[in-house]
Amino acid sequence: MKIDPARIEAFLKNPSLNLVLIYGPDTGLVAERGLALLRSIPGAAQDPFRFTELHSPDPASLLNEATAIAMTGGKRVVRVRDAGETLLKAVETLLKTPPDALIILEAGELTAKSKLRAAMEKAVGAATIACYGIDAPRLPQIITARLRDAGITLDSDAAAWAGQNIVGEEAPLRQAVELLTLYAGPSRERLTLADVSAALADGGDTSMQDAIDATITGDPIAVDRALSLAYEEGIAPVGIIRVLLGELLRLRVAAGSGLPPSEAIAAMRPPIFFKRQPIVTKALNIWKPALLDQAIKATLAAETACKTTIIPEHAYCRQTLLALSSRARTAARR
Repeated sequence: MKIDPARIEAFLKNPSLNLVLIYGPDTGLVAERGLALLRSIPGAAQDPFRFTELHSPDPASLLNEATAIAMTGGKRVVRVRDAGETLLKAVETLLKTPPDALIILEAGELTAKSKLRAAMEKAVGAATIACYGIDAPRLPQIITARLRDAGITLDSDAAAWAGQNIVGEEAPLRQAVELLTLYAGPSRERLTLADVSAALADGGDTSMQDAIDATITGDPIAVDRALSLAYEEGIAPVGIIRVLLGELLRLRVAAGSGLPPSEAIAAMRPPIFFKRQPIVTKALNIWKPALLDQAIKATLAAETACKTTIIPEHAYCRQTLLALSSRARTAARR
């Protein structure tokens, strides 16, 4: 059974079904909702006899944990990370004999052809929750609307810049809106482009932006450090890859314009915040159009790979950024 988007928050607080599949390309939101379900069972997360977390388990392991008895009493929770099609038979067994425990299956993007997704959607004793990112063209409107709800007006160019620099996934989007709300404070009712840029980029010192800036300027050590911080903050690898791709595409347009770096940067829209202009200038001096074409191709391949349930996305994202930063460092020395 599909959970209607309007009912998701209520369901997460009080799940009425014990077999739940959470899936989608927004991996940060998938994990966030899985954690919310776990917390809906009081005391389970703190009791090793009542909580088990499995990573890409085989069907037998899932069935064993799903049917185990809590030695200390109370409802058990089994949280399955990286659930895939190999669990179909086990899920079908659990659908025939509903478990007493809450079984949370967390998966990546599952297409309409997924047999696991289809089985869960058709079953009256199971629930599915989809987690999709927000389309880039809609981001400025959504950011503006959420800030308006907090009594804050966002200038149109600031909204456009935010849409270009915020990942279209719920967790980083919510974090960005919270940062902007805190930045505005109780006395400020309007945010300009300079305000938003300061809060979310240089002023906020976001680890994701640090990782991307280090990638395009050829600093592998800084990439590795910033990526580790970004992962600790819960930022999804595919989200980092998407922001990097957007940065590379903007660099490609600027590099192909034939203008000197300073004039190319001045022509970029949304405009580059003045504190980042030296970074973008350095990147434009490093990345020539042909090299950018190769980097864009590699980043697109990384985005596709990170959406699968087979590739270890954190490692693949790190490998991609480190490889591109090494390539930039080599190009800078020529």
